[in-house]
Amino acid sequence: MISINKTQGGFSILEVLITAAIIGLITGLVTLKYGAFNHLLLLKNQTFQAAIDLRETQARALSALGQGGTNFRDAYGVHFTTGANDDRYIIFIDTNNNGSYDAGEEIETRRLDSRFRVNRLCSTTSSCNWSQLSITFKRPNFDARFKSGNTTLSSGRVEFRSRSGATTVRTVVINAAGQISVE
Repeated sequence: MISINKTQGGFSILEVLITAAIIGLITGLVTLKYGAFNHLLLLKNQTFQAAIDLRETQARALSALGQGGTNFRDAYGVHFTTGANDDRYIIFIDTNNNGSYDAGEEIETRRLDSRFRVNRLCSTTSSCNWSQLSITFKRPNFDARFKSGNTTLSSGRVEFRSRSGATTVRTVVINAAGQISVE
């Protein structure tokens, strides 16, 4: 005769369901956190790209040749705006030497990743209520000049933020000595 052992080992359906639920929960949490981390990393990269463009504009202003290979005393700058054009910034040559961007002076327009925008433009010594900010560099100094409309500022901050409503902000800070940093 064959005897059947009714106490064979194995998993019950309840144990399998609980294990599957725990694995699903952990996978969901990791996926959510990865998306937030990835978005934060992209915002950081966008901010660093703007800082690099500012540094390259500063180097262009200090180089031996100017626009068209003729005048090497022109100032070069980067112009930021908020509002309708907060998805781009303009690299320009200040041909009339007024310290700010004017139509027709653009060399290149840089578009931001569509997920981000220029959030606020500030002077580190005053409020952040500026709708535009031109930062220019002129040979022979590394010094930066800041203008918002007709107002001359002592320094500048450009804040970048996600369009999705995330509260994380990354900032490019430029001081009067021409030092550029990212916070």
